Amino acid sequence: MKAKGRSPKASLETVGQKRDASRNKILEAAMELFYVQGYNKTTTRQIIQKTGILNGSLYHSFTNKEDIFKTIIIQALTESLEESEKLFHKGDSIPDLITVAAFPVALELYAASLSKRAAELLYQAHQSWTVLDSFINVYIEWVSSHTALFDPKEHQREFYVNTLAVMGSIGNLVGEFCNTDNKPDYRDSFKIGLEIFCAVFQYPAFAIDSIVEDVCNMIESNNVQIFKKLRIDNDIAVEKP
Repeated sequence: MKAKGRSPKASLETVGQKRDASRNKILEAAMELFYVQGYNKTTTRQIIQKTGILNGSLYHSFTNKEDIFKTIIIQALTESLEESEKLFHKGDSIPDLITVAAFPVALELYAASLSKRAAELLYQAHQSWTVLDSFINVYIEWVSSHTALFDPKEHQREFYVNTLAVMGSIGNLVGEFCNTDNKPDYRDSFKIGLEIFCAVFQYPAFAIDSIVEDVCNMIESNNVQIFKKLRIDNDIAVEKP
């Protein structure tokens, strides 16, 4: 009598589960290392040592350190936007285009204002073409899925280029928060970001101050943060001498 073995489907599920578990361990370890000691000071060797996995397991899941970083940044941004979904589905009113488009910008600047390390990581994300390209695609998807007032597919190339120009400016605004001795007020920075958006997209800049107030209050009152899971405990570690 033949011994019963695992079915091919069960074996594939087990392999897939192990691969997912290894991938998650890599992301968790890398996220903590990036946050505590910074992106540039973190090596793939350190990530491997922290996870306790084999060297080949990391490169089976990710191309390099930048690929890991991109995954972390996009995942953090996406999670914070998903958390914000409920804020845009209250009542029957459709949010205006500029409020929807401004929301991810406000999230970035708010996160940067709360933590120097968050500011450094977000600034680093704006310096990487690989990360920024994915960042823009998330941004475009967010805008197109929350308002019927603008369809990026109608002028896809133009919309992408304009968004790229805006993101370049936002990256510079985020970078200002890396200097803890002279941090700007994030609402002031957000207002500048809105003005840049309106100028680039040739969108009427009506009630900018009111939009800044509404969006910032929305984010603060609901405590929507990028890197929320890491920020409190690891900011203490970052500040230690």
